[in-house]
Amino acid sequence: MAVTLKPLYPTIREAKERRIKLARYLRLDGGRRLIAAALWLALMSGLTLAQTGHLATQGHAVAQLQRQQTLLLREQSNLRLRLARAQSLADIERRALRMNLRPMRPEQARYITIGTTTDRESSSDDSLPLNP
Repeated sequence: MAVTLKPLYPTIREAKERRIKLARYLRLDGGRRLIAAALWLALMSGLTLAQTGHLATQGHAVAQLQRQQTLLLREQSNLRLRLARAQSLADIERRALRMNLRPMRPEQARYITIGTTTDRESSSDDSLPLNP
């Protein structure tokens, strides 16, 4: 049986030779440059596609937000219309009549005049009840 007695660790001379071969291997000749250019082009194309997909997703989100804004503006308009109707005098009068409220008669009105202190002293003797 034959046993090879080659050292497990390379010698310094062999290590230098391997470094020289490695540098030669990493140099880009015509074919390797073409492969590097193709990889660079594929990477840039992938980035462009990713960016386009991201923009398309954002465009969809923007369109959805615009639809939601339109719906909210319509709802706001409807609420303003309901508010205007609720504040109209004719509607208030109809609601008051439904609650069995009547308009005030002129004889039910009581007015209070507020004047200076001398006016109050002179009119204190003929006082009228404010709420008979």
